Amino acid sequence: MVIKKILIPTELDELSTIVTGFAVDLAEQMNISEIVLLNLIIPAPSHAFLASQNAFAPNVNMDERFNAVLLENHQKLAGEEAERFTNEKVEIKPFVRFNESRTNLNKYMQEFEADLVVCGSRDEHSFLQILFGSDTEKMVRKVDYPMIILQDKRDTAEIKSILVAIDINEENQNNLSEIISFAGSVNARMQLLHVITDDSQSSDQAIKKLRKIAIENMVENYDINVVSNNNLEDGIRSFARKYNPDMIAVLSQGKGKIHKLIFGSSTEEIIRETDRPVFVSRIS
Repeated sequence: MVIKKILIPTELDELSTIVTGFAVDLAEQMNISEIVLLNLIIPAPSHAFLASQNAFAPNVNMDERFNAVLLENHQKLAGEEAERFTNEKVEIKPFVRFNESRTNLNKYMQEFEADLVVCGSRDEHSFLQILFGSDTEKMVRKVDYPMIILQDKRDTAEIKSILVAIDINEENQNNLSEIISFAGSVNARMQLLHVITDDSQSSDQAIKKLRKIAIENMVENYDINVVSNNNLEDGIRSFARKYNPDMIAVLSQGKGKIHKLIFGSSTEEIIRETDRPVFVSRIS
């Protein structure tokens, strides 16, 4: 995977400004010269329908006038945001589109020929509420491209260490290559982590399997980490707190324990209050 262009879905608010600043820093590190700043707005009839629960239906002329003013205002704000962050190395190109959904980005990734989504999540609680809650959940499930999700402000986008939680018993490790490629592009060391939650395998067996996965995927800059904990979430959380990686990376689909952790009932418990960016790579 070669990342040549970043797309930022923006709501033109404070968090979006933080995300844009992070993306510009990241683009400079990765020698990316163009970022698409995309503001998706729901047209007036949808707003009226949602607010009135179908009790109010504006006439066409009112609808058109409202949408015209809405579009003009958002284009102005998006242009100002793009101008603020554009520099000699990275150009920010603003676009505003009417769309019924803010989470289905695939057609825009294709339209703008972008390779990576960088976005913010407004949930301030647990790690996976941040990652897979509300609109973020819908986006992760729908978008077929790698994503970086931010919760909070970061002083720098410099990424030197990436924690990658791996289920060694998961048959499908496809798209681990996306994480490997990204790590290489920012010269970050990958911390491959497996959490042993039962007595079905020893630490030596887990290390051997992790090393095999690393070799098969041609990982070069990495460490192998195996910890024992009867709770998968606690194992990942404890490791993250102890070693403080700059980013956490996950594969968002599969059938193993990591997949069940991400999409299962225990998602609210993992890595509370993290402020690390999260790289999400979908398993093909």
